Amino acid sequence: MRERLYWIVVGGLSFWLPTIVVSVALHQNLNLWMLNVVPLAGVALLGAASWVHAKRLPKWEWILAGIWVLGPVSMLLPSVFFQALSSPNIPGERTWMILFCLFPPMTLWMAVLNGMIFSVLFVTVVLPCLAMCRRQKRTVP
Repeated sequence: MRERLYWIVVGGLSFWLPTIVVSVALHQNLNLWMLNVVPLAGVALLGAASWVHAKRLPKWEWILAGIWVLGPVSMLLPSVFFQALSSPNIPGERTWMILFCLFPPMTLWMAVLNGMIFSVLFVTVVLPCLAMCRRQKRTVP
């Protein structure tokens, strides 16, 4: 269980954190290409680092879970740096934000809105294939 949680957190951060850092550094002046290449580079770097350090591939399926689970929080985080807090007169706003962050399918919707849909769909297709390849190599005598 600890290993799974580790890969969920590390995988989600490797996908979302580079985009957050670049977004903050460039004051949200990112183009569509950069929004989709930077997170893929983060996941590729995680795979390479795992291979170099431990001589084994990461748990791709748990990395994908981390990407989907940490997605809403990670996409809302850069707006905290650039926008003032909203007015406290909106009833239930914080409750809705927390509920959005706890609902992983919001990752897909928010990725459509901010332009990261291509990288999210790419990892959603590729990472399960990599997980199956890793499993097949492990079971071959």
